[in-house]
Amino acid sequence: MPIITKTFRYILRKAGSPFRRARLWVKKRLGWLGVPTIEPYMGFCNGREAYVSGNVMEDKGLDKPKPGQRFTLNMLAMFKRYVSDEISGVRVRVTFKGKSEVVETDELGLFHCFFRFRETLAIDHQFENATFELLDEVVENQGKISAVGKVLMVAQKKSMGVVSDIDDTVMVSHSTQTLKKLKLMLFKNARTRVPFEGVAAFYRALRKGHEGQKLPNPVFYVSSSEWNLYDLLVDFFDFRNIPAGPLMLQELEHSIFQFWKSGGGNHEHKLEKIRFLFSFFPDLEFVLIGDSGQRDPSLYLQAARECPERVKAVYIRCIGKAHKNRQTLEIAREMEKLNIPMLLIDNTEDAARHALMNGFISPASMPDIARQLEEDHNFSFTDSFYSQKEPESLVR
Repeated sequence: MPIITKTFRYILRKAGSPFRRARLWVKKRLGWLGVPTIEPYMGFCNGREAYVSGNVMEDKGLDKPKPGQRFTLNMLAMFKRYVSDEISGVRVRVTFKGKSEVVETDELGLFHCFFRFRETLAIDHQFENATFELLDEVVENQGKISAVGKVLMVAQKKSMGVVSDIDDTVMVSHSTQTLKKLKLMLFKNARTRVPFEGVAAFYRALRKGHEGQKLPNPVFYVSSSEWNLYDLLVDFFDFRNIPAGPLMLQELEHSIFQFWKSGGGNHEHKLEKIRFLFSFFPDLEFVLIGDSGQRDPSLYLQAARECPERVKAVYIRCIGKAHKNRQTLEIAREMEKLNIPMLLIDNTEDAARHALMNGFISPASMPDIARQLEEDHNFSFTDSFYSQKEPESLVR
């Protein structure tokens, strides 16, 4: 029977809920606790400061989804995302650009690290590496646990930031319809979940920026999905050729019995994340993109009121009849008073045209957006179709 070490007793005290403490204790006693792993999240740096984060958890044993994968394997993958335990109260050494810090994971297994530099770093590349090492032993003979993550380097005065929601903004999620959302979560994977038409090319255009721009624009994703879904979202962006960027998700503890609540809550954390980005990048202006289903218009209005000179435009994808909703129209009028255009869009093409006219994207990007719109339009979004065939852009 595995021995309950002093280190593990400390982990139990940090575990948060009594249920999680009991589950960890039982798994440890029975030898079921898996080898821990470090999952780095993409960080970001403004040249003088860097923010890096990640999670320490049991190895979930998740593989990349394969073409034609059976829905039972998709269900098993979702199950694993919620039953694997996060490891609280352990130390992680984080190293970036010659500096090292030791941080401790919180009750959700998350850790956060800030680096400050005396001299401004030269930003020559879009990404730099950060390394991570677990300093505590969670299971016997676990060996060295390390990982490498990416840090997005942002030249503030030479670029424009993009902040985007994910569910029902980039990825079709049916966030406001529980049964449809549940069906997607259980039966689909990163390959078979679908984006809205033209989104991938439009976001690539926003990242590339205007004609003659040398450094790409940073793209940040602020979502009410929780960290359990991080791997699925990263794989989805990769498979769909959507620009990678830091994900700022919701810090909630959900069990396997509550996974269907993913993306719920009051969404106020999105506003807090946007405020953090505005503070971290004081010289950066932003375009905000969201949808009408999760309070994005009102949250973006609050951010715009606080920093009107920082918001260049707001694009809201309309869910249902939101473009006729009195509250949404009133928010658009309030944005207009702040001299901030807020477009209530039914399709990506409308946003792309506005972005082109305002110099956010290059005219050279428009053919790619038109091709993406046509390609996406030619594929049915029915379940049966996407379970059998994938767009050409995924199999080239």
